[in-house]
Amino acid sequence: MALVSTPAVLLRTYPYGDSSRVLRFYARDLGLVGILARGVRGKGGKQGSGLGTFASGVLTAYVRPHRDLHTMKEFHAVDVRTGLGSDVLRFAAASTVAELLLGHTEQEAQPGLYDTLEAVLDSLRDGDPALLPTLAVSSLWRMVVALGYAPSLRECVRCGRVLGGDEMGRFHLAAGGVCCAECDDPAVGPRVGPTARRHLEDLLAGVSVIPVAYPRRHLALVADFVGHHLVHRPLKSLGMLVDLLPVDDGSGT
Repeated sequence: MALVSTPAVLLRTYPYGDSSRVLRFYARDLGLVGILARGVRGKGGKQGSGLGTFASGVLTAYVRPHRDLHTMKEFHAVDVRTGLGSDVLRFAAASTVAELLLGHTEQEAQPGLYDTLEAVLDSLRDGDPALLPTLAVSSLWRMVVALGYAPSLRECVRCGRVLGGDEMGRFHLAAGGVCCAECDDPAVGPRVGPTARRHLEDLLAGVSVIPVAYPRRHLALVADFVGHHLVHRPLKSLGMLVDLLPVDDGSGT
C-alpha cells in the first residue's frame, strides 16, 4: 500500500453506508480511480469540504495495487467550480463529459487527458452564454480527441485521397472519419460538406468563436461516434443535453 498525492477531478459520488461515500476521480497520476471516503457524509471540515462534483484539487489516498477501491486520506479542493451548477446547460454538458470518461474505463493515467478535462470544465463554466451549445458539443469532441479517437476529416478514410475544399463528403462512423464523393455510401453516415468539416475541425480543437449552426445535428454525430468507438451503452446525460440545445433552424451561422 502506497500513500499517493495527485491532482484530481471529482467526477461522481455515491453514498456508502450511513456516513461514507464512494468517489470516482480522474487523477492525473492514477487515471480513473475509485476512492472510499469514510465519515464524510453530512460533514464539512478537512475531508468533507470541497467534495462536490467537478471539483479539482489534490487527492491523497492509500493506493493498493490491483484493487478497484482505495482509501482517501484527504482531498484538498483548489477549484470547486460552483459555476457549473448555476446553469442547467453547463451542468448537463459537464455531466456528459464525466459520463463519457466513466464509461470508457480501459485507460491508465494520461496526463494529457487530465489537462484536457480541466480545460473543458473551465470552458463550460466560464464560456459566453451565447456559445454554450457550441461549447457543449466541442467539449465532447475534445475529450474524444484526448482519448485518442480523433476522426479523420481531411483525407478519405476509404481511399486516402485529400478532399477538395468544396467537395461534399460523408461521415463514415465505422471507419472513423469522412469519405470522399467517389467512395460515398448513404448507409455509412450523414453527409458533411466543406462548411460542416470546417466547423468540425474547430469543435475538435476547441477554437469555435461563433455559435455553430445545427448544434443538435452536431451533438447527434458525436454521440453516434462515441457510441460506436468508445462506450457500449448510451450516455444517459445526452438525453438531458439534447433537450437543452436550440432547435436546428440554422440560426447562429
